[in-house]
Amino acid sequence: MNSKDFAIGVLTVTAVILLTGLIIIHAVSPKQAMAIGQNAEGGDYLVTTSQYNDYTELLMVFDTAQMKMNAYVFNPQTGQVELLQPPIPILRQIQEPARPTGRTR
Repeated sequence: MNSKDFAIGVLTVTAVILLTGLIIIHAVSPKQAMAIGQNAEGGDYLVTTSQYNDYTELLMVFDTAQMKMNAYVFNPQTGQVELLQPPIPILRQIQEPARPTGRTR
């Protein structure tokens, strides 16, 4: 066995290993990555995710200075993130505890 035959053998074994790895990677499909409930803050903004249904998640951006919220969704047909609706005003409501109206015995 000379060095030329040894090099051909090493390259053949390497090619078989790489081909096997490629077949395994294509045969086993990876699961879809999900990031539910992730939050981030920066300045006057709060960014969080929200689940719309089993297949769709929303990206919610809150502007705390102007008290408005934007909702974004990924459109798989165009491959872009799109604004779901115009900014929504955020209303802060303070609920008072319920007061009893009559005496109970």
